Amino acid sequence: MERGGDGLPKLVWLEERGGSERCVIGRRGQASMEPVPGVLDTEGTELVRRVLAAPGEWAAVDEIGFLEQSSPAYQQALWNLLEHKRMLAVLRKEDLPFLNRLRERADCFVLDLDEVCGP
Repeated sequence: MERGGDGLPKLVWLEERGGSERCVIGRRGQASMEPVPGVLDTEGTELVRRVLAAPGEWAAVDEIGFLEQSSPAYQQALWNLLEHKRMLAVLRKEDLPFLNRLRERADCFVLDLDEVCGP
């Protein structure tokens, strides 16, 4: 995430740790962060496919939130990753269909840090 001079988020990046690829998936609009059209469908989905093909049984994703709601292809890529690897994922605390589907999976353990650590 990149912040502007006012301290508010200006850009949200999707990047592979240890990799050299990254892309902007969100930009601050007039009132809020807005997804960059098509980026998760293309570059984001390809990045998840590379993670799926990488060796090892674990993958980590930080964070999944409202920007991902704009891309069913990216959601499907994440779902496929979860079906094939063990995944540590940070989810935003929002009531959104895709996030709720992830939380409701029988094989998921959800730890709410707000409840554990307090405000």
